[in-house]
Amino acid sequence: MDMEQFKYISLRGRVAYGISCFENIILTLKYDVNDWKLVLNYLWEFTSTQYLDDWNEVVVELIPENLLEFQTYEEHEFERLSKDEFLYLFKLYQYIDRSINTSIRDIYEIGISHAYSVIEGYGENSLNSLQKIINFMNHSNFPLPDIQSFLIYSIKENRGWGDRFDGTKVSKIIN
Repeated sequence: MDMEQFKYISLRGRVAYGISCFENIILTLKYDVNDWKLVLNYLWEFTSTQYLDDWNEVVVELIPENLLEFQTYEEHEFERLSKDEFLYLFKLYQYIDRSINTSIRDIYEIGISHAYSVIEGYGENSLNSLQKIINFMNHSNFPLPDIQSFLIYSIKENRGWGDRFDGTKVSKIIN
């Protein structure tokens, strides 16, 4: 994958690409896509949210290794996940492939890579985080999404963050 092209894609577009990688993992592992819609809906919020804090708070709770630290909902003060969502995800995560945890964590890293800062140049922090996902996908033999759908999300928009858009429109699972 030529990382050069990603220099021109906004942060929102880069996160969308990372989420598309995650969807490819779900599809390749032949998981029931309906089981993953809760997670995907929260992940896709990044592309349309006005406030990063809202997305950050819920996604950090969605990362399997974080959620599975607790046996019960009451053990942790969840900011965003409801008790029903926690119980659902706790059950879903019991026998997942390690690639699920890795990819959600890496998407989170892209999303917060420029938190509370201005994106300068080509946004090297998010490019480095995106490179991690791409390397993981290649190493694990998961197919990469076609970059063409993401080139329309220009880094020249909204100081590098990109204009908000409905990411579910590029989703292979939610639409």
